[in-house]
Amino acid sequence: MKLSGFFKASLITSALVLAGCGGGDINVTPTTNDNSVDNTTNNVTNNTGGTTNPTTPVTPTLDCASYTMDGVEFKGKPDSSNKNCVYSQAFASNAKDITASFLIPALEDGGAHIFEGELFIGKDVDTSKGGVIDVNGPTLTIEAGVNIAFTKPESFIRIARGANIEAIGEIDKPIVFTSISDIDGDDSTTAQIGDWGGIQINGMGQSIRCAKADAEAGQCNHKAEGIVSYYGGNDAADDSGTLKHVVIKYAGYEVTPDNELNGLTLNAVGSGTEIEYIHVHNGADDGIELFGGSVDIKHIVITESVDDGIDWDEGWKGNGQFILVHSKEHGNHGFETDGAKKAPSADSELVTSVSFPTIANATVVTNGKIDAEARKNTGAGMEMKEWGKAKLVNMLFVNSSTQSGAGCFDLFNDKDQSHEAGVHANAKSGDISFSNSIFACGLNFEEINTELTGDLAGFDIEQWFLAGEMNKLIGFADFSNVLAEDGVTTKGAITDKDGNAVAIESAKLNADNSFFDDVAFIGAIGEGASNEWVEFVKASMARKN
Repeated sequence: MKLSGFFKASLITSALVLAGCGGGDINVTPTTNDNSVDNTTNNVTNNTGGTTNPTTPVTPTLDCASYTMDGVEFKGKPDSSNKNCVYSQAFASNAKDITASFLIPALEDGGAHIFEGELFIGKDVDTSKGGVIDVNGPTLTIEAGVNIAFTKPESFIRIARGANIEAIGEIDKPIVFTSISDIDGDDSTTAQIGDWGGIQINGMGQSIRCAKADAEAGQCNHKAEGIVSYYGGNDAADDSGTLKHVVIKYAGYEVTPDNELNGLTLNAVGSGTEIEYIHVHNGADDGIELFGGSVDIKHIVITESVDDGIDWDEGWKGNGQFILVHSKEHGNHGFETDGAKKAPSADSELVTSVSFPTIANATVVTNGKIDAEARKNTGAGMEMKEWGKAKLVNMLFVNSSTQSGAGCFDLFNDKDQSHEAGVHANAKSGDISFSNSIFACGLNFEEINTELTGDLAGFDIEQWFLAGEMNKLIGFADFSNVLAEDGVTTKGAITDKDGNAVAIESAKLNADNSFFDDVAFIGAIGEGASNEWVEFVKASMARKN
């Protein structure tokens, strides 16, 4: 779409405001827009004393989002084309926590809601400094089919503790969050990785960073990445809302070194929150990163994130099923996982323990392509480190590279080394496990980073993997040995690198955990299937291409 002169002038005004601020926070004096509508009819008197209506049609006013705080209404403005709604920094910015609920409506003809600043929903507080979390905070509701675009890299959406987001799209009407350059219709601009910040949800769930006593006293306040805000609590079932049929494109922003925004960041988000049918494309950091909490994720597609597809840390204990990570141009790992920031202790008084999710039916596809400037590594399957645990079922990793750093699986023990609760000890004890899984890789496993000692000295990672029920190492000859023509669907008839048929059955988990659907295939999607997930994957790959 072509942006109006109003919006381009608005950008120039914003730039002047930023320049005057010297690069610091923007202090905006709220202003109100006159959105009243004159409903009187402009009739013309004719020579006979009667009246006639004008022939010029009246253009209806665009329905932009609005809210009222402290008795003042804030409302977006239609651009001159009356197609897009534009929201200035008086409406939303990093200097403003919006404490009123409001709706972002769908616009006709592919119109977009364009934000010039950050969109922070709910009051962010530090309870250690006397702040009180509003557990009945505001809700941001977004209708199906809405397009939302941001104009600067540091802009992002933040949902505070106690606030909610209800963004529920549909298979043919997803909710899209993207860069202004993706939708402006200007051939001279092209959307780039990291054009805006992404979505961050701060929950009141549990993180291993918090002591049990502090959690019980409501004193968990962990600093989130990006602009300082706080997450954490003691409610494993905390509900921060719903994201469903949501697309996040060109997000991720490095605020400072090692302080990066992801496509979707879930900070101590509880199991009452629903995260399903999410596509993250071309993110500058991770597709989805989870810091603690127990939220479940389902029907997830990550394409071409510069760092990891899915990253978890700080004691995440949710479930995940039907996850596709496709990384042939960018990417570090399909999955990167951490248990904790320091060694757990049996007598520790923490509110929760190390990360221990269950993941089923995931596919990671990568070619290990080297790009030293844009990538941290060469595109690996999965790396587990720092005392983490996981149950991994019906997994399919496909990687053509034979280069070190691009292996299908790595137990990286740089920090936990031969610790009794480290990743190698957890694998040996069964707290890290694979079953009914296939590695179709040029390099199956990475070499051990730090030499193992004591009871772990003889640990053999290949023997450990093959000891799991129906796990297979089949080598790599071509992607078509394992994947259908679309490059992501698991073939019904898999062959190894030598062309031999590979027999594999899927594990069934539903009887023990109703979150999981029992299916007849391994990997994220099975050949011959026809359902909403299949259509979502097709749409996601079309967006990628």
